[in-house]
Amino acid sequence: MTTIQAWKVETAALLKEAGLASTADLDARLLLQMATGYDQAKQILLYDRVLTDAQLHKLSSIREDRLRHKPMAYILGCKEFYGRNFLVDERTLIPRPDTETLIEAVIAFSKGKQQPPSIIDLCCGSGCIGITLALELDANVTLSDLSEDALSLARENAKRLLSKPVTFLQGDLLSPTDKIYDIIVSNPPYLTAAWCDEVSNEVRWEPRLALEGFSEDGLGLIRKLVKESGNHLCCGGALFLECDYRQAKDVAELLSSHRFTDVCIERDLSDRDRVVWGVLACTNS
Repeated sequence: MTTIQAWKVETAALLKEAGLASTADLDARLLLQMATGYDQAKQILLYDRVLTDAQLHKLSSIREDRLRHKPMAYILGCKEFYGRNFLVDERTLIPRPDTETLIEAVIAFSKGKQQPPSIIDLCCGSGCIGITLALELDANVTLSDLSEDALSLARENAKRLLSKPVTFLQGDLLSPTDKIYDIIVSNPPYLTAAWCDEVSNEVRWEPRLALEGFSEDGLGLIRKLVKESGNHLCCGGALFLECDYRQAKDVAELLSSHRFTDVCIERDLSDRDRVVWGVLACTNS
């Protein structure tokens, strides 16, 4: 017979042995909650309750997934982003707290504008960026991705979280649209092939298509996007890009060389360069 407390202690120890020490206790608690429905308070209150065979069977399966370094977000099927829970699975990247820097930058730029902006979220993945901006700014949002699998998940999240319609487009960056937007926002693939090979065991579960930016410096897609954006932004519109801290200065120079002014670099929660953005000049001069 295995009690709640005994299972948690055993699981935390196994996770630590597997190299997951930093989150072992939390992971054990969340796995137990997923299988039994018992939140933290109930787990403490019912610490000596014996787990049923059905519960132990489910716990064994999901614990094995975690021991193989499957991300907790994929196991739980959701991830919090900007205070809301988004459905996630292996079709898309897992939303990360550092990407909230992108949200804050767009909100700050939009503050004081007379009407809600029109926004397109490129490489939208789960839709967390565009959907969050639709909710925070009452914006008219288009979600676009090359992957139909990603768009399928984004549709699920939009249906759950939004009461207003969203436009969905499938294709390479801005190629599916001929419209003009107030804001283009993107967390595109930007890792180099070498960086992709060096990622943690957990990140290896995420789709490489959403990680690797191509070209030796990882900026192949970003270069293309910056070049295309001038034809899809209104006068005074803005392009917001997430990138790696090692690329931020190069991305800033790229924007400056393509009619973008007031180019800024924003730092993330770890105080590293994370978001680069600029305003499209109204003339070519």
